Amino acid sequence: PDTISSVDSKNSWSGGGLKMECLEPHRRWRITFSGLLRRGPYKDKWTDEEEELLHVKFTFIYNQQQTHYEQWGQYVGEIEIEGHERNELLLRGLRDHSYGIRNWAHMHRYVLLLAHFENGLSVNLIILSISATTTNMNIGYVMFPNGKKVGIDWSDASLADIADDGIIADLYRVSFTAEGQLFHLQISIDKDASPVMYGGLTWESRIHECMAYYRLNLTVRGWGIMEFHYRNESGRQAPDFIPFRKLQEPVVPACSKLVLALSDKTCQCAAVVGSKGAQLAQLMEMQNCYRNQFFVPTGLCVTIAALEHHMKKSNCLQQAVAELNYVVCNGNKNGNLHELCERCVELFKRTELSPEIECAIREQLAELRLLGAEERLAIRSSAIGEDTEGTSAAGQLRTELGVKGFEEVCDAVQKCWASLYSFQAVQYRHQRGQPVASGMGVVIQQMVPAQAAGVLFTCNPVTGHSGRMIINANYGLGESVVSGHSEPDTITLSHNLKGKCQIIKKEIGVKKQQCLENDEGGIKYEDTSISDAAKCCISDDVILRLGQVAFQVGKTYGDPRDIEWAIKGTKIYLLQARPITTFNTESEFELMHEFDSALSTDYEWMTTSNVGEMMPGAVTPLTSSIFVRAIEYALQELSMKAGGNPCFSPYTHKYIGICCSHLFLNLMSLNANMEQSNIITQKKMNDFELLGRVLNELSLHDVILIHGKSPLWKRIFNMFRYLQYMLTAESRIKKLMEKMKTYQIQPANQALEFYFNIDRQLPEYFEAIAEAIQTQGKRSEFLKLDAETAVSWLLSQESGDAGWKFQNFLKKHGFRCLREAEFHEKSWMSHPVKLLPAIQRALQSGKVVVDKVVLSPEEAIASINSSISWIRKYVVRLILPEARKAISDRELFKAEAIRMNDVFKTAYWKLAKLMVLEGYLPDEDLLFFLTHSEIGQVLQLKSANIISKAQRRRRLLERQMGLQFKEMNIGKPVPIDRYQGEETGREITLRGMTVSQGTVKGTARVVKAILDAECIQQGDILIVASTDIGWSPYFPLLRGLVTEIGGLLSHGAVVAREHGLPCIVSCKNATSLFKSGDTVILNGRHGFVQKVEEN
Repeated sequence: PDTISSVDSKNSWSGGGLKMECLEPHRRWRITFSGLLRRGPYKDKWTDEEEELLHVKFTFIYNQQQTHYEQWGQYVGEIEIEGHERNELLLRGLRDHSYGIRNWAHMHRYVLLLAHFENGLSVNLIILSISATTTNMNIGYVMFPNGKKVGIDWSDASLADIADDGIIADLYRVSFTAEGQLFHLQISIDKDASPVMYGGLTWESRIHECMAYYRLNLTVRGWGIMEFHYRNESGRQAPDFIPFRKLQEPVVPACSKLVLALSDKTCQCAAVVGSKGAQLAQLMEMQNCYRNQFFVPTGLCVTIAALEHHMKKSNCLQQAVAELNYVVCNGNKNGNLHELCERCVELFKRTELSPEIECAIREQLAELRLLGAEERLAIRSSAIGEDTEGTSAAGQLRTELGVKGFEEVCDAVQKCWASLYSFQAVQYRHQRGQPVASGMGVVIQQMVPAQAAGVLFTCNPVTGHSGRMIINANYGLGESVVSGHSEPDTITLSHNLKGKCQIIKKEIGVKKQQCLENDEGGIKYEDTSISDAAKCCISDDVILRLGQVAFQVGKTYGDPRDIEWAIKGTKIYLLQARPITTFNTESEFELMHEFDSALSTDYEWMTTSNVGEMMPGAVTPLTSSIFVRAIEYALQELSMKAGGNPCFSPYTHKYIGICCSHLFLNLMSLNANMEQSNIITQKKMNDFELLGRVLNELSLHDVILIHGKSPLWKRIFNMFRYLQYMLTAESRIKKLMEKMKTYQIQPANQALEFYFNIDRQLPEYFEAIAEAIQTQGKRSEFLKLDAETAVSWLLSQESGDAGWKFQNFLKKHGFRCLREAEFHEKSWMSHPVKLLPAIQRALQSGKVVVDKVVLSPEEAIASINSSISWIRKYVVRLILPEARKAISDRELFKAEAIRMNDVFKTAYWKLAKLMVLEGYLPDEDLLFFLTHSEIGQVLQLKSANIISKAQRRRRLLERQMGLQFKEMNIGKPVPIDRYQGEETGREITLRGMTVSQGTVKGTARVVKAILDAECIQQGDILIVASTDIGWSPYFPLLRGLVTEIGGLLSHGAVVAREHGLPCIVSCKNATSLFKSGDTVILNGRHGFVQKVEEN
């Protein structure tokens, strides 16, 4: 009752741990939950009693099956309940739309039947009574497995016979008709799963939401709900809570002030002062709301407008940043990025603040009484996008502690601004599609001479357990904890829904050193005494108070927080409260299955035949969103003409199925076009065409059970419509081919403009080229050339006849390549180096081109060995020329379709280049791991989260490519060899602490010094002693990370979670026992790394 949902963005809302996010309107949703639930049966009445709470975490991706406004679809995801193993689930259900605030006072009663059956049929029937107008009205529909939706004509259901006295029976029977068919439902109520809900602004509605088992016509099983609505005459059923509203960042007009006090309301806007400054200002307001249960040190923020003012005053700074941006977006081709970053940093440090900025800082410091000679200050960067849910910028930007005197303050501000253009910071932003020239505020705060300090996670940052708080603490300043300089104490707290905390575990850290203020300014490290190191650095009372404060802060923000704190005397100071980075990041399971097609039943037959030859392996998200949808569109249109597709819904996957990014043909849907819908098409013909054999295991009767059978008159009508469509196909294709000759994507100079424009006989050739090379006496020389040199020679005039044939081949077939429908694969024209292996193999084989002998129809018929009658020979002689022409035309039209596809492929590669030049993408290749709609979001919103997701998809592609499936799959396809790391029977197994989950197998790269990091290859599993900011540029190359030293907050742990890399830390002796080149399994879920045999 005290939870209120709120809109997080235009695409999502959340509340009480539940979050719903629209990924594609009317197509895909993501539903996540992480929170505490009560163990036990539901209760009829509200109670305040303390009971056992368990942490429950689940994530589901919803994909729709229909294009209707009210959609049935499929939910694929994982659920994890505390104390139980994680389970994968596939659910089917309805996505219903709310139609605004309902006036429940007008509603007398209703009963809702909602069910999905194992044959793919869905039913939605409501029986309702409205006090002023309607005694009993039955309305609803039936959704058939093929997507056809028909209204319910009649039902015998009456409200007077269904729990009219408020007593819900165990069994109900209802009959109804739809499209001339009679349906009988038997509904068994699950009394153990029938919660009561109340609705309406004055609690005027009472709803019994009963889980139910259904039977259709006594034979077909189904599952769903039976909902009973009554008017509630008993009033409010729970205490009158004041809904707890989440903190909302204020919307403020453009601010031109150079400095703002943390107490200023405008300072709570990240666009004005950066993320860190805004969070501190918000905490200062909370300090007042919670009556000083905690304190925020007095301070101010130098605004982002001040940095802009600083830049405008210096042409040198503007030129340096512009040059840096140019080099980054051109892939370091026109300058050394390291040198440019160093030059830019030094220039910022040397460029003094303007008098206006100095004056504004001095006045605000004086007003806050922070200009005393002995006053110590903390100067911290506060960049746009720093310390947010999607980007942490961990350890990249400057912090100056123990600053004394106004001159040192100004110097520290310059250093903070300079850190914005360090090599690590620039690379970090570029890898996430963020602009090189970014904004930054600077926080200037009173220093707290802490007796103990550290960080507190309001939930477990690894498992997401929202009922557990983790505290890391050490004596002195918190810098020793944040930097990972010393092993801190680790305290685990539990808490209930009201925030009452309990200590459940203390782990005393070594705490060899502590960080303290230096008398001369700055900070220093001193050894901790043996007696102090042996005990916890904070008392139980402080621990429990910290937990209570953190609970309130987390609840106010509405999401898990990573809180920096300090203790001085009895006071608790909060120094930061940032979101736990990537807490809501998609799991590997989600990325593996995010584009899986929704199936209406587990009896769908999915095959890899045909489509697996055209597109072997996994497809990228862009190909899936464009090419696969185009093929689906064409098949649905063809099926409409043949009578097998009752409704056109191009955004669903009726015929082309997707699982783990692999493509499948849905035989159940394709066979719906056969003889039961059309008298001239036959299932066995379809089987031969797709499979090369008759699939007797799937009978026509099986297809009819799912898709039904058309009456004779309709089958005859479908025949004529289908024939008319096929007989006119050639003329339509010729018109299309004429149009395709001049078709091109309208050119544009900017990425966003270009995006919207988009929105709208081979072996013989190779042998001929090889023969020409051999004839010219260049065979031995050509075989010794590297690929790039060989292609350059073939494209030059010096190559003679061989070059002419090669160039002629590119003109005719250059739009093709292996996996040619995949947008990610460059065509031979774009990347002719791909042809070299084939030409070299042809040279090495020494084959000579032999002219094919083409038999005339008479010769071909005469060569038939089997005996056929003269009548059949006559028929064959008549149709053979047409059959040959049809085969030729099919290949020609297929080639033209690929040529058309190549037009868009080339356009997308051009778009990728433009987006890199404009700083939207870190590299061109990444574009193909975005869907078409996500490209638009990146261009319009510069979303770092989407870029990060695309990078994780790219890392996952290799594993998806390695998956294999059976030729025939009934229901959701399952990989034959779904890899899972095993812990037994291996040579070396080392354990560590899990800080980022996931399981990968790959090549170990043991690096003992960052100077040797150049040896790191794409896809390596890095094994090192520890990492710091200098390693950040190498993280995009990695598949996993193992460190010998570290904890939850160490650099490697934070960045690994951000990149979605499996990672274990505190893995002793890893760099000694493993060596580069070992094949290892890194199991981030169970916390071990193993050496395994390569095979």
